[in-house]
Amino acid sequence: MIKEKRMLWLMTLTIFCVFFIGVTFPANCWQTKDPQLAEDFAKMLGFKVKDKVGKVAPEIKPGMVIDGNNYKQYPGLVELLPKSLYDRLDPKSYAPLAPIKVKETDQYHLGRRYLENSLKSAKTAKIAADGLTLEGYCGGYPFINPKNGVELAQWANKQYLGDTFAMRPMRLRLYGKDNKPERELRQHLNCYRFMYRNDWGPDFIEPNPEKIEYIVSGTFIYPKDISGTSYVRKRYVPADKSDEFLLFVASMRRIRRMSGRDTQDPLFGSDLVWDDYNTFWQKLSTKDFPMEYKMLPPREMLLPTFIDYDWPNDRASAGYTDYKVDESGEQCYLHYGTWQRRWVYPCEMVSKDPSYCYSKRVWVAEPEICAGVQTDMYDQSGRLWRSWVRDYNLSQTGVGIMEELIDIVDVINHHRTILDFKGHKDPLWMGPEYADVRFLSKKAK
Repeated sequence: MIKEKRMLWLMTLTIFCVFFIGVTFPANCWQTKDPQLAEDFAKMLGFKVKDKVGKVAPEIKPGMVIDGNNYKQYPGLVELLPKSLYDRLDPKSYAPLAPIKVKETDQYHLGRRYLENSLKSAKTAKIAADGLTLEGYCGGYPFINPKNGVELAQWANKQYLGDTFAMRPMRLRLYGKDNKPERELRQHLNCYRFMYRNDWGPDFIEPNPEKIEYIVSGTFIYPKDISGTSYVRKRYVPADKSDEFLLFVASMRRIRRMSGRDTQDPLFGSDLVWDDYNTFWQKLSTKDFPMEYKMLPPREMLLPTFIDYDWPNDRASAGYTDYKVDESGEQCYLHYGTWQRRWVYPCEMVSKDPSYCYSKRVWVAEPEICAGVQTDMYDQSGRLWRSWVRDYNLSQTGVGIMEELIDIVDVINHHRTILDFKGHKDPLWMGPEYADVRFLSKKAK
């Protein structure tokens, strides 16, 4: 009898634990739904990120919470965070970081087709004679294991957010010198890939003589003074073929062609520069604002944990209540549910043209998803100007990835923009018509 009661108690406890974990744990865990794909992805890369980390500052362990009150107790933390983020642990800094909750490192991966395209590219992809153009690319990683700055810069150029995605909406939340809300902008953003598709469907089947790789377009829907303003930016495959960038200015009822210099402008008073979309949107070129690229030593870094939910859900309804923007106090705090150790590839991009807005960027790539996770930008005098940190909404099948929350801080002018997304991964209703600024302007009416 006692033995039966004991077994019943253990079963009840097990059911409770499973239920408890299933309800409260999602914001702290990214778990693959395809273990074989995860193993194949690691085999292609030659490593798992979780096996690379843990050597730096081993005293910082999963379960710890680091904030402005205790961060100086961990001197090794300065090696796990770039200076731009470490300095924001000081509660007296501009836009201080919310507490960092440390968890164990997850193993991320993208989809099966992305893996297959990467293996194809590994056989044929190379840098052309001009030292920059990518030739023989089939999709996936441009170079599975980049060996120099130019190859890593191609990661920035080809970083992947799915064949298509839509933001409904993309919110730009603006904060002033007191780190309190100042203004909010909203747009509907669209991305449609014509070539090197990795998730679903073939490459664009109609003739594509211009070699359009993808388009990013958008229509601002709020506030009223900019509502209806729309844009389309086409990215072409040839390195020295400039982007076509059209802007429909709703207040003027005119379409304006944007130049390479216009792409250095921030959007409507925000800290988001056109060339900084997706952490890096500058066109790689040997003649228009050329740069030198240097691959810095790979390193460990603490970064926000990725999550997985899909439109039309939002974070809260999907269970990720600890990923949020908190404006209830004396200043704003951006809470990423958890942070974890990641193995990253930094790339230093130094501008050769002193008329470009930045003297250099340090762009940090995440090797298990081939995309940027953190960036520092410096002005022409060499001062840190803007700093980015972001997480991702990554499908646990690896098919579908997009931005989730991005924190952009202007450390010189004490201004901040938080990009807050509600997205749809691979929307099947989107087609090439979203590359037409007239189509977008009509939708804005």
